[in-house]
Amino acid sequence: MKSSFNRPTVFPKTWLYFLIGLWASLSHCGQIPELPYEDRSHASRVFGKEKQYRLYLPKGYDRSTVRYPVVYFFHGWGGRHFTDPSAKLEYEKLGELVNKYQAILVMWDGNIDEKEPRPYNIGNHENITSNIQLSEYFPELVDYIDSTYRTLADRDHRGIIGFSMGGFMSWFLAGKYPHLVTAAVNMTGSPEFFVGYPENHTLYPLRYTFKNLKGVRLRFHNSTADELCKLNLEVHQGALWEGGLDYEYWTFEGGHKVDDPGKTEVFEKAVSFVATAFNNPLSKPDQWGHYDLYPQFSVWDYQVKSDKNEPGFIFLRRVSGKGFGLYTHRWLPDGPPVNACRIEVKTAPVYKPGTAYIISRYSKADKKVSQDTVTSDPEGCLTIRADQNGYEFGVALQEVSPDLVVGGYQMENQFRYLRTDRANKLTLTLFSRGPEITGNHKARIEVRSKDTSVKVRMENPVIDLFSGERVFQSPVFTLECKKQAPPNAQPSQVKINLILHLDSMKFEDELILPVLFEAPEATDLLIDDGRRWNDSLPILGIGNGDGLAAPGEEIMIYVNGHRTRFYTDDSFVLQDKERLVDEVVPAKWPDGFTLNSVIRMDPSCPDGHQVEGLASYETKGFMPIDRKLTWHRVKFRVKK
Repeated sequence: MKSSFNRPTVFPKTWLYFLIGLWASLSHCGQIPELPYEDRSHASRVFGKEKQYRLYLPKGYDRSTVRYPVVYFFHGWGGRHFTDPSAKLEYEKLGELVNKYQAILVMWDGNIDEKEPRPYNIGNHENITSNIQLSEYFPELVDYIDSTYRTLADRDHRGIIGFSMGGFMSWFLAGKYPHLVTAAVNMTGSPEFFVGYPENHTLYPLRYTFKNLKGVRLRFHNSTADELCKLNLEVHQGALWEGGLDYEYWTFEGGHKVDDPGKTEVFEKAVSFVATAFNNPLSKPDQWGHYDLYPQFSVWDYQVKSDKNEPGFIFLRRVSGKGFGLYTHRWLPDGPPVNACRIEVKTAPVYKPGTAYIISRYSKADKKVSQDTVTSDPEGCLTIRADQNGYEFGVALQEVSPDLVVGGYQMENQFRYLRTDRANKLTLTLFSRGPEITGNHKARIEVRSKDTSVKVRMENPVIDLFSGERVFQSPVFTLECKKQAPPNAQPSQVKINLILHLDSMKFEDELILPVLFEAPEATDLLIDDGRRWNDSLPILGIGNGDGLAAPGEEIMIYVNGHRTRFYTDDSFVLQDKERLVDEVVPAKWPDGFTLNSVIRMDPSCPDGHQVEGLASYETKGFMPIDRKLTWHRVKFRVKK
């Protein structure tokens, strides 16, 4: 909603001086209460101009030398640092909370363009119009506040509260900078947005990015009647699916808001949560993971540089002094690698300066191990380089124990997907990071899943570990999966956990497995290979346009007139060539993106070959926005 302002009335100077004097006199007599905040500005390098913020200081700040923790508030759509119409904040009363919890409150201004109410430069493709990134502005603002005011300038005393779009930003930025933030509250935030630069932006789904937030205390407010309440149930399910989080979930009666007019109870719940985290902060995780959509980023003192120039993520997996995994994904949670990309990782200064280390590299693509010698720099950092294809790196530290991690899995018939109609036979590939294992050992292996629809049987839970080897195969185990196709976009994959016992040592890791669910077979099936089937939708397939799949063609599958997301492990469907196209299915707000598949057939696919898989399409409820998935089994033949 655009605001209009009347031209101000011009008073003679004598009247102006009289009004200023009257205001001062009334304020001195206590008839006009002093506001608990000030609207200030600072010179922003990121914005290239003065940037405003609203500041609340605890009473007595000017008369003491005490240092205070800082809470940052991120407004929603149409909001600014001084207003948020949907949140219904009582700005004058928030000073009471600042005094009660003895914290500095900073309300930032996420507005990009004064003429445009949409903040943050995120959303759908057409909403990303500026190279200004709020991910760059947040650390700039933190540095400015810490250098200007008496703050406790560490992550243990810094928290974020965000509402609506600001709720999305609270978890996005706390996840991008977990080394800067100890707590983050998401108040009825949006579930996913495209984030990045106009020419290169990536869909960031909160439900799949909770790895970024381990080490941060999290609270999620969801309502019973909010426009986003159904979509935020998907985010909540994502938090439960991830597991291992310090996470609170709270629902309230009502719509899209923070508090009722005149109230501050809900805002206080958020402030109280953050203040409690200040008194009991989480430590940095011993092992951590991080997804980042930018080609360059820093997290926990690790610095990553790349020439990634397309949408997608760089993923640091299970990072510790013993090593890390380095992967790329075009989409989450398990998309194929991005195209050609060179990546450089400079570790934190956790190694001996000027020391040569043997780096073991396990390639997920060819399942081979190679070794390099890398010398740490004068600060004790190692620099490791790789491409986009996926690796596990181990650092030979003789003073520490080995570290066994999952390098991949194999299923019968070269399947990638679990079947729900049979017992699935799996073998895990394990890679030993850290120092070599000396001597031959027998280790005991456990495979578990928190998903109650999954049962694991392992007749022989013993794995042989041979001296000097780095890659090992687990015994074959059976996994029965009765998981039902999800009704919405909550995580559909199965997560299994591996526990390996070696003498007195215990190693833990996880594996994500996609599922081909039971579903009725599609009877109304069409193929876009360059042929138009719907006058209102663009052609997305690339082929001869005869409506049949042919070798080498790129095709999109329609079921019941809907474009679909397609899942298969057929070897003649080239997994690494799949493209996802997005659309916003109509609802009250354009929140929640539908992703559809364009798949490429292998040019060597034989004539008459039958492809089988699973397809889903999405429809939406208008209010609340309710994303509904319909699933079908799909079969089609390839014709030359």
